[in-house]
Amino acid sequence: MRIYFIGLPGSGKSTVAKLLSNKLNYKFIDMDKAIEARCNKTINDIFKDDGEVYFRNVESKVLNDLNNISNVVIACGGGIVEKNPKSNFKGLVIFLTTPLEIIEERLANDSTRPLMKNNSIYELAKKRNKLYEDISDITIKNLNLDETVDLILEKIKNEDFNH
Repeated sequence: MRIYFIGLPGSGKSTVAKLLSNKLNYKFIDMDKAIEARCNKTINDIFKDDGEVYFRNVESKVLNDLNNISNVVIACGGGIVEKNPKSNFKGLVIFLTTPLEIIEERLANDSTRPLMKNNSIYELAKKRNKLYEDISDITIKNLNLDETVDLILEKIKNEDFNH
């Protein structure tokens, strides 16, 4: 099974995905790290040197490559939904939501997210939440890490999500 986490920057996708992968004994992949490895530069430098369109193209190629791995939990970048429809995700897609005030606090001193330099989390939420909802199989509210992971495990067990 492949499990993809989507959601706003700072929603906890990487943290929850890593915990879930440990519980399932699955491989964990942070898509941003995979993109940085492929391009041999940071996300900030990719945006600065090559632009967002180039970044989104690389992101789509990495997503396509990851669709060939089994027993994996993937933390996607927040903007992956801007170019990739549901059909590009070959597995269970979880939309992780977190109250915007909490995300705003988490990102207050984070300079590693290029789109947050010119956008507020509220603007991104307005732009992307419908896309996240359309692409996801389930939506999970992330408030307490252990409870969030346990809820996901319960939903996976009780539903037929063996993609």
